[in-house]
Amino acid sequence: MRKKIPYGEQNFERVIMQNYYYIDRTKYIEKLESLNEKNIVFLRPRKFGKTLFLDTLSKYYDINYAEKFEELFKNLYIGKNPTPLKNSYYILKMNFSGIQTENKEVLINSFKNNIIVSLENFNNRYKVKLKIEKEYTEPADILRAFLNNAIDILDKPIYLLIDEYDHFANELLSFNLDLFKDSVTKHGFVRKFYEEIKKGTETIIERLFMTGVSPIMLDSLTSGFNITMSITTKPEFNEMLGFKEEEVKELLEYYDIYSEKLLKEMQENYNGYRFNIKAKNRVYNPDMVFYFIIEYLREKLPPEKIIDDNIMSDYKKVQNLFSLGELLGVKIDKNNKKELTEKEKQEAKESPKKIIGKLLNEILLTERTTLPELTTMFNPGKRIEIKDIKSLLFYLGFMTFEKK
Repeated sequence: MRKKIPYGEQNFERVIMQNYYYIDRTKYIEKLESLNEKNIVFLRPRKFGKTLFLDTLSKYYDINYAEKFEELFKNLYIGKNPTPLKNSYYILKMNFSGIQTENKEVLINSFKNNIIVSLENFNNRYKVKLKIEKEYTEPADILRAFLNNAIDILDKPIYLLIDEYDHFANELLSFNLDLFKDSVTKHGFVRKFYEEIKKGTETIIERLFMTGVSPIMLDSLTSGFNITMSITTKPEFNEMLGFKEEEVKELLEYYDIYSEKLLKEMQENYNGYRFNIKAKNRVYNPDMVFYFIIEYLREKLPPEKIIDDNIMSDYKKVQNLFSLGELLGVKIDKNNKKELTEKEKQEAKESPKKIIGKLLNEILLTERTTLPELTTMFNPGKRIEIKDIKSLLFYLGFMTFEKK
């Protein structure tokens, strides 16, 4: 029986047990474990397989899955080459998508409720009764009480997995910069929450893996949460998520639809991402690939819409760049100099929307642009520059590195 297409599937156990097509990425579990740093940030565009990979990590390291290890991993790289830490942790999972951001009160309550649900799920999964002080106002206080109790009760450390860490922050930056600053920077409740996570890494939290789309919130958290290492642009992790071209070809062959013409069409429409200029291979967005295959199998033709509707909504974020530019102000710095030339000073007087429009027009006409240096942290307290807009386009998945 031909394997099912795992379009939108984010549960690793279900993928393995219910005969879905799975491209093995478990060798990266070994690579991650071999790093000196135990607290990792990994960013990729939306629908790139981040949540499925997090769930893979959770099933591999969860003490509750020790008896299922052979069943789930026996045919995969990590099953044949297990690491010493397999099934050694309590897994605490948090996902910050779906946080409501209408105003400060709604934001805090939504964030707080999200944390409570995550902690309740932990207690239920491991049949423990760690303290969840729901009456506390601050999410940081709730987490502190929980972790302090965990130190006394748990016999093994925690592996903390955070998905979509920046989802609500990206929304706030689009329409409410003041609320973003109030919540994330200085004495904001989000920053206090991550300060508690940092304290937890000194005791009960032994490992942390955090994903998101952009580093838009990292700078604001830095002083209170300066414990992570980003492997987003490390060449050795370029292919940790996504499909190489040879894997796309194998997929087309497996579903009996391969032709050079079809592969070429996918190259032209989805032509792959390179997250480091030194990376050998481009990788394709898995959602896009599965969407294309499903549509082709249904119609025996390539899809009329080359972009999946589930990703189209993310393309609206390009429009939000205009708002971001107007909120923060844009400063042209083409040559990456400290001092602007007279021409650049004159250009800087133009409206942010007009400047960003020129940039997007340049990209549409030439399909490329230069970037002196990729912005790895964004400071909302400073005026955003053109290189920051270009960097955001990279993180959102609208642009990628062109090999030298």
